[in-house]
Amino acid sequence: MKQYGISSFHKIEKEIDSHIENIKRRGYTILKGQLSKKNCEKFSSKIENVYQKQKTSFGELNLRQINELDSARMLFSEDSDFLNLITDEEILKIVSSILGENYILQLQNGIINRPIKEHHQTSWHRDIPYQEYILSNPIAINVFYCLTPFNENTGGTLILPYSQLFPKAPSSTFFLENAIQPNLGAGDVIVFDSWVYHRAGNNSSNIIRYGVNNLFTSPILKQQIDIPKMLKGKHTNTPILNKILGYKFETPISVEDFRQRRLQKEK
Repeated sequence: MKQYGISSFHKIEKEIDSHIENIKRRGYTILKGQLSKKNCEKFSSKIENVYQKQKTSFGELNLRQINELDSARMLFSEDSDFLNLITDEEILKIVSSILGENYILQLQNGIINRPIKEHHQTSWHRDIPYQEYILSNPIAINVFYCLTPFNENTGGTLILPYSQLFPKAPSSTFFLENAIQPNLGAGDVIVFDSWVYHRAGNNSSNIIRYGVNNLFTSPILKQQIDIPKMLKGKHTNTPILNKILGYKFETPISVEDFRQRRLQKEK
């Protein structure tokens, strides 16, 4: 490209470099066609099954009271197939390039956006809420799988680019004038800095919009639900799951436990 007065440019050598630059500068990147149509349909059905099970267990009225309708939490704890969406090697390369070698899964939620029905996620927010400061490097990354088309009609995700670079939210006018709504297909994945302001759109179509939101964070941030305690030792058979699910970073329960953990690292 033509230029003058610029001494150097950031170098892009691989496709992953472009994704990382997108996340660090504008706050998000898009990976096209990560899941097949068959897998999108399979996971959409599984989200609905998990949600219906959780709704029956907790009660629809109770979910309504705490604003939890149409959200299926910790999907992998109900159906181990969802573990495949947190161990994708290509995506984890992006996550580890930004967060470093050590990171954990903070949450995995299924989002159901039904036609002509407002979802609580239509409010602007950061996925680490109430944080009004910025960091020199991200400590939390969202990996959102679109299992159905995400667009203006289906209530696709709206994003405010570059908002991770500012401590506090801008004016409502700025949101209206600068928010974007990417046109995404079933199987696409949007990866974004969790400090980016975003929200779900309003679904005016005749289809149910399904998505899976994985939030990876530095271990210094606690999990939404204590996953190791919830799983009671399940899924520790592979090093990557042992790390991502948080077993590696459990808080010691005593001085003896603290010292034994350190001792095991030295062996």
